Amino acid sequence: MNKIAVLADSGCQLPIGTLEDQGIYIVPLTITMNNKTYLDFEEITALEVFERMNETGEIVKTSQPSTGSIQAAVHKIKAAGYEHIIALSIATGLSSTLNGMKLACDMVGMPVTLIDTKGTASNHRYLIRVAKTLIDEGKDISEIESILTSMVEESGTLIMAPNLDHLKKGGRITPAVAMLGNLLKIVPVMKLNYDLGGKIDTLDKVRTVKKANLKIIDYMVDVCGINNQDYIIAIEHVLVDELAQSMKQILIERIGKCQVIVRELPAVVGAHMGVGGVGYQFIKKYGGLSWNE
Repeated sequence: MNKIAVLADSGCQLPIGTLEDQGIYIVPLTITMNNKTYLDFEEITALEVFERMNETGEIVKTSQPSTGSIQAAVHKIKAAGYEHIIALSIATGLSSTLNGMKLACDMVGMPVTLIDTKGTASNHRYLIRVAKTLIDEGKDISEIESILTSMVEESGTLIMAPNLDHLKKGGRITPAVAMLGNLLKIVPVMKLNYDLGGKIDTLDKVRTVKKANLKIIDYMVDVCGINNQDYIIAIEHVLVDELAQSMKQILIERIGKCQVIVRELPAVVGAHMGVGGVGYQFIKKYGGLSWNE
């Protein structure tokens, strides 16, 4: 049986370097502000990025982990005696990280199974947790790939950004969403389009921020069918904790008592959504496995 490691990027918001004894290796995405580049989760936090955005209004640039940093992680994995890697990256519609992981593994000569999470943040973290559980259960690589891929398809990410400037300049939205930016008094409701690898696409449009958030909750419950037993749910935001907490209570009133994680978005996502952005995520549980922060 192969000894399997998990390779992911910092979009999952797991601490870099602290889980390697468990076979989980995280490489940092990069963030550029005022012409200076930082390693995400190592040299700068999401809150620091968001507070700088709020103070200066600057457009933050992000990029995938460097080939060198991914390659260094793969060398480390190989040196630790692992024979195969399960690579779980931020959505390919948002970043080329998964391609970078494939390239690094090919250069090092390490077999790899690539999983596009088609999301990031909470769903990304949970998929890593499940991957580790499947490895510990002795599942083979093809079974792990099948389960994780199926879970991705039973997940979703819905977002609300009151200002589309950051998303438009970052190039991570479809033309349909970009067009909404030219309309006055319109707050778009968006989703990560899985057919486009998780690129941000339009879902609906309303007149106020509150209505946009309520529309997302309606969609999650009425269309996606989430409930308080079978799903891991998160509300993640850019400096609007009070709004996120109020939406958490509304969601619980709709589906019943459950754990809803509320926290900041990953820096590399929040940087493009801008201050006031909120993301809602859900993913079906694997075997009743609960959330583990």
